[in-house]
Amino acid sequence: MTPFLTRCYRVAGLVAVLGWLAQPSFAADARSEIEAVNNAFVAAVEKGDSSALVALYAETAQVMPAGSEPLKGPEAIQKFWQGALSSGIATVSLKTLEVYPQGAAATEVGRYELRDKAGKVLDQGKYMVIWHREKGHWKVLRDMFSTNLPATKS
Repeated sequence: MTPFLTRCYRVAGLVAVLGWLAQPSFAADARSEIEAVNNAFVAAVEKGDSSALVALYAETAQVMPAGSEPLKGPEAIQKFWQGALSSGIATVSLKTLEVYPQGAAATEVGRYELRDKAGKVLDQGKYMVIWHREKGHWKVLRDMFSTNLPATKS
């Protein structure tokens, strides 16, 4: 092997090791930033502010609730959340379980719980969000969730 190729392999190995060592910090940063946006989401729900909720989504975002076609764009997403707030949802709790960052994107897996003003649990379930970094901020690109409650008999 030539000295040039030996150096190339050494440099490539060093870059790979440095990239691997940097990942935990990047993952922790992404998780804490995403959890901060989740806290803003919770605050917007408590204020009943669907405009603040939709501001957390990317311009090309989609919300994908169970039993519905995907809702695309700010107007449809705001209408969805306004309907949810008007139905009696007063608080939401979000628990991030996993975050998988990859460059300008990240996937979050978590659990949610919805309550009314009296504190009664209205729904609980799981969610998966694909995040996209825009202008230095994490925005929701895809939002999918489903209940853990059993289907009601009609």
